[in-house]
Amino acid sequence: MSDFGFLNVYKPPGITSHDVIAILRKKLNIRRIGHSGTLDPFAEGVLVVAVANATRLLRFLPETKAYEAIVDLTKTTDTDDLTGETLELSSKECELDSIKDHLLKMTGTFEQIPPLYSAIKVQGKKLYEMMRAGENLSLHDIKSRTVHVNKITVLAYKYPLLHLQVSCEAGFYVRSLARDLGGHLQKFIRIESNGLKIEDSHKLDDITINNFRDYFLSPLSVLELPKIYFNHQEALGLQQGKFISCNTALKKSSEFIQCIEDSGEYLGIAKLSREGSGTLLVKPQVIV
Repeated sequence: MSDFGFLNVYKPPGITSHDVIAILRKKLNIRRIGHSGTLDPFAEGVLVVAVANATRLLRFLPETKAYEAIVDLTKTTDTDDLTGETLELSSKECELDSIKDHLLKMTGTFEQIPPLYSAIKVQGKKLYEMMRAGENLSLHDIKSRTVHVNKITVLAYKYPLLHLQVSCEAGFYVRSLARDLGGHLQKFIRIESNGLKIEDSHKLDDITINNFRDYFLSPLSVLELPKIYFNHQEALGLQQGKFISCNTALKKSSEFIQCIEDSGEYLGIAKLSREGSGTLLVKPQVIV
């Protein structure tokens, strides 16, 4: 049984992502544990957790995420969700066609201003820490960021509640989407993260020190990088940090690959480069 892997954990509302890690660290008696992307305390859904050496592979996870969100169009708040203080009230009902036109502008690649209450740093400080300390900041103090949204679907609409499903890349803030629509998030669920879906997630109460390895997802089943197999001698070389020449033809182009020994042992991640002679060189990056 593997000593490391990924867990698809269902984060309940009311606790932070850091709380989830602290709970699992204590329950499983494992210090080296981390997650792939923070969920707001009031939000719920998929939190991808890496255990032991899998923490070294977090940066190679696919970045696509998907959410279901209910936007309340009656007011905006300083946090862009239901936990914040009211900024502006709106009693005017929005037409669905107008909302869809606005959502089209939030599809594809565009510039987005993150929420004031976020982990984005300004002058070396996290925004949410600065806001809680009483600093007088506005959206004009935040630089916009390039984000990408694959698709936004309106699931239901009965004013003032707009039910959306959003598929996006890492870095996009659904809270900012709610703000830009003139409302705030009333409910927020991450239904997919890094390729893992909510229907396959496990509640914290169900994960114990006796069974957590049964829930492990191997890097091979989570990472979307090409795989190359090596014989025992080549595997030893990779583990020693040596560059290995390789003649394997890959089905798709990739800068990084997953390395597996012929025996099935997972070795880690390597970087590919092509020498002037045309030889493909495998350079170890993360050996687990």
